[in-house]
Amino acid sequence: MKDLRQEQPLSFAEAINRTELWLRQWQGGDITAEAFAQQLAGLLPSSDGRRGFFVVVLAGPSPLLDHLPAPVLEQLHRGGEAVVDLVARNLAMGTAMALAHQRQGHGEQAKGSLQVQRRARTLLAQLDPPAVRQRLNQLLAATEGHGEDVAFLERWNYDAAQRQAIAQAVVATQRSLI
Repeated sequence: MKDLRQEQPLSFAEAINRTELWLRQWQGGDITAEAFAQQLAGLLPSSDGRRGFFVVVLAGPSPLLDHLPAPVLEQLHRGGEAVVDLVARNLAMGTAMALAHQRQGHGEQAKGSLQVQRRARTLLAQLDPPAVRQRLNQLLAATEGHGEDVAFLERWNYDAAQRQAIAQAVVATQRSLI
């Protein structure tokens, strides 16, 4: 008899490892984009699964988000507001960290953070426009000291220049939605 208990959600580290494995398989032609998307469906329901996936695809060397296959994009759409929220937060974090790394003279790290920013902007432009607009408006308000995301910006100790850079990235992303 089959065990009908629900499988435990993956840890953050397990989600990273699985995403890296699936990306290698996809890039090597061992699995199709459809099969990759089916695997992704198992990660998106949990916070650790989503976070692990996006750490790899936003910051890593894989070109997945640079040439997003339709089945993967469709799966990300199914992730709804949770996906939009995480990608918007990565837009903010990539932007703020690029500035921090530039200040410290860490060019390669700044380049990596700018990649996260660019990929997040590109992906947000492909997700549900109303949900993205709403989430970006919330993030923009926080850069001005209002709303729920103020705590997010304060938790990471982003200074005024970083908040201004985040606001500029948000506005540029909003323009790409029109």
